[in-house]
Amino acid sequence: MRNRPVAGPKPSCRLLLRLALCGAFALLPGPSGAGAHEQGHAIAGKKLQIKANGTPSKRKASFKVKHQSSINLLHNPATEGVTILIAGTGANAGRTELITLDPKLWKTIGDPDFPKGYRYKDKQGSRGGITKVLLKPGKLSISARGPNWTWTPSGVQDDVWVYFRIEQETFCARFGGTIKKNEAGLFQSRDADSPGVCPDQVCGNKILESGEECDDGNLLEDDGCNNDCTMGACSGQEFASTFEGIQSVVFDGYGCNSTLCHDTEAPQGSLILSDANTSFSSTVGVLSFGSLLDRVEPGEQDLSFLYTKLAAATLGTPTEGSPMPVGGALTVDHLEALKVWIRGGAPRDLVVAGTAELLQGCLPEPDPLTIPKPDPPGANVGVQFQQTPWPLPSQFEDEICMATYYDLTVSNLVPAWAKLPCPGVFGANNPSGECFYWHGQTLYQDPQSHHSIIHIYTGESGPNHSGWGSYTFKFQDPNDPAEGTACDPTDVDPNVGYNPNCSSAFPSSVACIGFGPPDYGQFNNTAPTFSGSQEPFSQQNFADGVYSVLPMAGVIVWNSHAFNLTSGDSTLSQYVNMEFADPNHQLWPAQAIFDTASIFVPNVPPFETREYCRTYTLPQGAELFSLASHTHRHGVQFRTWAPPNTPCVPGQPACVPKGSAPIYFSTQYSDPMQLKFDPPIAQSGSTANRSYLYCSLYDNGATPTSPAVKRQSTSPSPPLPFVPDGPCADSKVACLDGPQQGQLCGGSDSSCDSFPGAGDGVCDACPVRGGVTTEDEMFILIGSYYLP
Repeated sequence: MRNRPVAGPKPSCRLLLRLALCGAFALLPGPSGAGAHEQGHAIAGKKLQIKANGTPSKRKASFKVKHQSSINLLHNPATEGVTILIAGTGANAGRTELITLDPKLWKTIGDPDFPKGYRYKDKQGSRGGITKVLLKPGKLSISARGPNWTWTPSGVQDDVWVYFRIEQETFCARFGGTIKKNEAGLFQSRDADSPGVCPDQVCGNKILESGEECDDGNLLEDDGCNNDCTMGACSGQEFASTFEGIQSVVFDGYGCNSTLCHDTEAPQGSLILSDANTSFSSTVGVLSFGSLLDRVEPGEQDLSFLYTKLAAATLGTPTEGSPMPVGGALTVDHLEALKVWIRGGAPRDLVVAGTAELLQGCLPEPDPLTIPKPDPPGANVGVQFQQTPWPLPSQFEDEICMATYYDLTVSNLVPAWAKLPCPGVFGANNPSGECFYWHGQTLYQDPQSHHSIIHIYTGESGPNHSGWGSYTFKFQDPNDPAEGTACDPTDVDPNVGYNPNCSSAFPSSVACIGFGPPDYGQFNNTAPTFSGSQEPFSQQNFADGVYSVLPMAGVIVWNSHAFNLTSGDSTLSQYVNMEFADPNHQLWPAQAIFDTASIFVPNVPPFETREYCRTYTLPQGAELFSLASHTHRHGVQFRTWAPPNTPCVPGQPACVPKGSAPIYFSTQYSDPMQLKFDPPIAQSGSTANRSYLYCSLYDNGATPTSPAVKRQSTSPSPPLPFVPDGPCADSKVACLDGPQQGQLCGGSDSSCDSFPGAGDGVCDACPVRGGVTTEDEMFILIGSYYLP
C-alpha cells in the first residue's frame, strides 16, 4: 500500500536567505546542496514522430530540439544517469515506461575535459527501444526503433510530452496545437512552442508527487502500483521492510554473501552480509576497511562506501578498490533502491517510500522516517547543535520556527587555538565577546524535511525573552515522562554546551516572520544564516585556508519546513556538526555574495513575461567557490554568465542575456541550483574580466502552464507597512480571464464581463513587482568567495 501525498497549497519556497535584508550580515552563502535539485527546463520542440501502427519490429520514434540555451553540458550522462519518458494526454492517454539508458553506452565527443557533446548508441535498442541520443549545447535528438519501444498510441492525443532527465534536471517539451498526424499508432508534430514551465506532477517519472498514490515508472499492473499512479494489487515477493528486501534482492540475489565474498567464514574486508541483522550491524555507521568512508552513511549515498562500490559496477562511477559485486552489476533499479534506502536514513525495520517498485516486491505501506542521531565531533574537533523534535502527524505539512540556546564558555569543547575576539557584533547573548573559527559543517535532518534554514540571533534580547515563547523539553518519543515539561535553556550541560532537548515554542511561520523578540529578523539585520539544506544529509567545507566564525554563546533560530505523507505520526529533528578551523584554515574569512542592488526591479504585467539582467563585479584577486540564486515563484529561469562582461544595470539597452551558454542555469525558485567550483576560480584583470552577468526571467501567467497570475484577492500584505509590495491597487488590477483578460478594470468585476450585464467578470489580476511576500518577486545573485 502507498499513500496519497498531502493535498494543499504548494510550499512557499526553500529560500537560501528568506528575505532580502538578511544578506547584509550573512555568515555563509546559505543552505547547501550537491548541485541541482529537481530542476525543470521547458524547451521548444523541433520535431516529434511516433510510428507504431505496424509490426513491433517496424516501430520507430524520433525527437529533436535545436537552439535551446538551457540544454548544456553541466552533467556527464555516463556518470550521472539519463531517463526518458514520452507521454500523451487526453481520452486516449498513454506513455512509455520510464526508460533508463545504459550509462556504459555513452561516448564523449571531443576532449573529455572540454567535451563538445555526448553520443549514445545502442543498435539493439535494449533500453526502451532507444538506439541513438545526441546531446550538445542547445541541441538534443533521440531516436528509437524496434520491438522494445513500448508505447503505441491507442487513439488521438490532446498533446504529447517528452521528458529527458539527466541527474536531477528534467527537460520537457510539449507537442500540441499544429499536429500533422494524430491517430491510433501514429503521431507527428513539428515546431512546438515551449510550454513555459514543466508540469508539477508527471505520472511515470518514478517520483512521488502530489496527486499520486505511487509512481514506479514501469508499465506493470501487478506490482502494487497501477499505470495511472494509483495503488493496485501486488503479486511479487513479500518483505517486511525495505532492508529485508535489499538483503534478499541485492545481497543474496547477487551472491554478495557467497564464500568468495562476504560470508561468515572469511569475509573480505571483514564485511559480513550473511543475513539482514548481521548485514545491518556490519554496514550502517561502520567505518569501511581501506577507506575513510563509513560503509553506509545514513542520508548520503555518495559518502557510503558500500554504495560507491556497487555504483561503480552499475554506472561506471569512480570508487576506491574494485567495483562490486564480482559476479555482475546490479540493475539500475536495484542500485536505486539502495540509494533511496540510504537517503531515507537507512532504517532497519521500516519501509521507505518508493522502494517496493524498485525491488519489484511487496512491502507494507511506507513509514515516517527519522535519521539516526549523529555522534558529535568531540572536544577539540567541533561542536554539535540540536533542533529538538517537533510533531509531524500523518498527512501533515507545516513550516515552523524554534529557538535554542547554547553556551560553549562553560565547556571544554573549544580549544584555545580555535577561539578569537569576535570580528563583528553578536549581541547580548555573547557577553565574552569571543567567537570560534569553523571550516566545515555537516547537517543531518529527518527525511521528511522540505528545507532547513538556520540563523544565529545577534540582537539584544536574552534567551528567556517572551518573544521566543515558553521553553519545554521535546523528545522523539512522546511518551517520555519529561515531554512537554518546562525547562531553562541556560541550564547548560557542559558536556555538550546546551540543555539537551530544551527548546522554545515552535509556532507556524513562513520565514520566521513575526517570531521572536521585536528586534529579531531580517529587517533588523539580526538573523544571519549560517547553515541550512534541502537534503537529509548535507556536508560542506570551505576552500583550504578559508573560515567563518560563530559566537561562543548565542540563540539559534531554526526555520524548519517538513511534511509527512505517510499514515503514521512522526517528528522532525535536525543536528548540525560544526568543525573547528585549525590554524591552517584560519587564513581568510569567507565572503558572501548577496547582491540586492536590484532586488525589487521585477515589474511584470499580468499574463506577460519580463527578463532582467545585471552584473556583479568581484574584487581583484578574489577566489570564487560557489554561485546560487534567489527569486520567488514567478522566477522561472535564472542564468549567470562567466566573464568577460561589461558592467550594466537593468534597463540599459546592452544589459541583456548573452547568446552563449551560461555557467549557471536554474529553473526551480524553490530549490535553486547550488554550483560549486573546485578549485575556486581566480578573479583578475579588468573590471569586465571580473564581472558576472546574471539574468532572471519572470512569468506572470503568460501561458496555460505558467505559474498562476498574481491575484489581488489572494496576495498577502507585507509583514510591515513600509516594505513592498502586496495586493496591487485598483488602478493596477486587470481582468482575470474572458475576452477582456489583461485589461485594466479599476477594481470593478463588471468591467470584465464577457458582455454587458453578464455578471461573469473577475477583476483580480495583478502585476508582479518586487516585494517581500511569496507573491512578490526578488532578483538576487548569491555566492561565496575569499580574498587570499
